Amino acid sequence: MLKNIMLSSLCCMPCATFATENNGDSKLKGLSLGIGAVVSSDVYVGEKKEATVIPAISYEGEHFFVRGLYAGTDLYKSKWITLNAIGSVNLMHLDVDKLRESDLAKHNLSKSQLEDRDRSLDLGLEALIRLPYGILSLQAVNDVTGASKAAEMRINYQYFWRINNQLSFVPNAGFDWMTSKRSNYYYGVFDSEVAMGVPAYKPDQVVVPHISLGANYSFSDNIRLTGVVSHKFFPNKVYDSPIIDSKSSSSLLVAVAYKF
Repeated sequence: MLKNIMLSSLCCMPCATFATENNGDSKLKGLSLGIGAVVSSDVYVGEKKEATVIPAISYEGEHFFVRGLYAGTDLYKSKWITLNAIGSVNLMHLDVDKLRESDLAKHNLSKSQLEDRDRSLDLGLEALIRLPYGILSLQAVNDVTGASKAAEMRINYQYFWRINNQLSFVPNAGFDWMTSKRSNYYYGVFDSEVAMGVPAYKPDQVVVPHISLGANYSFSDNIRLTGVVSHKFFPNKVYDSPIIDSKSSSSLLVAVAYKF
């Protein structure tokens, strides 16, 4: 469901930023495993709010990294700029079977009129630009698994605020730009759904701003607690869709991991 938009962001971006801050710290090299949970607000019409348990996986090598559902390898690295080839699992999806029929009926919709939207594997490039204060991240990715078969660009600014050796915060602000094909797949109405009586709607290109605040607390050299609060603001072009029921989405992620 659309709550997984947030889940995808929480699993990928904050983990990446925490690792980037300490790129040269040998203490963070190696494998970390743990578990977490995410709770998100509802966005799709008829969507059921639920908590999701997720694995917390991180591996930091000399040139290769895995951070949750996001992995990559560096192609170029200097003091100020890093260029990575990346792959990430996009968890955006709609499972029609899990929608509440009673809520759909209030919008003159039914499960029989709607179709699922699938997850995807996105491949692309990422540029990290180290600024005097914080890091600017630029990503360009494309679905290679046949869901939307379309592209998305992401821009994020992150500032690292270290309180002490145990506690740090990472405020983040940015936006995602989705091509018409990708936006219409996840937010729009399929032609086959129109044929079943759903009002025709295609939002085309959309820009979705977002903000988040991440926090890390180290209980020891091996055990770390991570929390992320994130909020996305959907433009009117998204909210006007007959299958969307909210102007924004909020999520909370909490995870604990052990470094081997």
